[in-house]
Amino acid sequence: MINQNSMDTATVPEIADKAGGLSSAAPEAGFRQELPRRKFPRLMKSLKTLWQALLLFLGTRLALYLLVYLSAVIYPGDFTQFSGEPFESPEAVASDVMTMFCQFDCKWFMSIAVSGYETYPNHLTTGHAANWAFLPFYPLLGRYLAEYSGLSILQSFYLISNICCFLGLLLWIRFLRMFRLSYETRLAGAFFYCVLPYSVYFIAPYTESLFMMFTIAAFMLAMKERYLPAALCAMVMVATKNIGVMFVFPLAIIFWQHNGFRAFFKLTDLKTAYFWLAFMLVPLPMFVFQNWLWLSTGDALAFKNIQLAWGRMMGNPFMHMLEGFASGGYKAYFAAFFAGCFIPIAYLLFRKRYAEGVFLLLGALIPVSTGVNAIPRYMFGMMPMLLAFTLMMEGRPWFRNLLLTLSGMLAVFISVAWARGAFFTV
Repeated sequence: MINQNSMDTATVPEIADKAGGLSSAAPEAGFRQELPRRKFPRLMKSLKTLWQALLLFLGTRLALYLLVYLSAVIYPGDFTQFSGEPFESPEAVASDVMTMFCQFDCKWFMSIAVSGYETYPNHLTTGHAANWAFLPFYPLLGRYLAEYSGLSILQSFYLISNICCFLGLLLWIRFLRMFRLSYETRLAGAFFYCVLPYSVYFIAPYTESLFMMFTIAAFMLAMKERYLPAALCAMVMVATKNIGVMFVFPLAIIFWQHNGFRAFFKLTDLKTAYFWLAFMLVPLPMFVFQNWLWLSTGDALAFKNIQLAWGRMMGNPFMHMLEGFASGGYKAYFAAFFAGCFIPIAYLLFRKRYAEGVFLLLGALIPVSTGVNAIPRYMFGMMPMLLAFTLMMEGRPWFRNLLLTLSGMLAVFISVAWARGAFFTV
């Protein structure tokens, strides 16, 4: 800083030297040249961050797609959805990759986008499954994008997933700055976002990247006390995955942390009015979907009750966990993962990140209340899980290096297993 009292007696060269360390050989010219370089530092920093994020995103996405495709080329017999004509043309490669990654629920999203919701169940081996179990925002977004862009529905799904994944990365980088973490930790957090063990769900035609992007945006806006925009983001979360309804709890916790408990009852206060309006808006998409189900099927909870077709029944999540351990195989893996989820949950609560910790806790308990299947996907699709591991990396370079190495290795392994249709990746 240049002392204001010295401005009266200091010469131009001295001021220039203090301001930027310029050469005294041509002080006036140097002083004029320094201003343009300092005029837009934030813009230049933002562009640099954008470029780095783009390189990180493209590098990791292309690596995962390519490694899975090369696995299919080397071991074609293990891939049921591979044409067997490797590198025949760029179009053939793209078609094979898109087909290989469209597994499991991708087919259900396709059915909604192509034909809409069904009026009666007629799928799976028992004939009791229907696509009511899936919320409409993602498949309908793919359908309308295909109609207006000329792309196929599957291509539209890939476009949505990857664009949302990249935008989510930009939001994630900005979100981590709110925690005053070191540059090394924020950089590691960005890498972790791109090489999650279950990264396959962010490059496949699935809802995870869309849900993640709006979850980060909703938390950022709520932390800035912009409750109505946060609620709008949460409404998209709800229309994408039913666990989004639980955002009302972190929204209330953040309001309480900023304004105190008594603020909930100051109904004449404008901020409180905005909060309650936001609180009531969050579950609105679920109510609309339930109303449609009631009119179409006579069951407003059909999205939950149809889970019986997949062998999922409501019950105590911890009993489901014990049953998973007793069953062995992939069930035991899912049960062990569920048990391990309480480590990052406890860490978030210990760090007084109550909003994120409660959201992650509900995101674990609610899916497992119907069975342990797919719990790794649910957990790595939750932003607080990423936040917990990123906070753990602060000041622990050994843990940071170990986590990123293992995560990258698992991302490749699980992506290849996913393309082979291995059920433990579901």
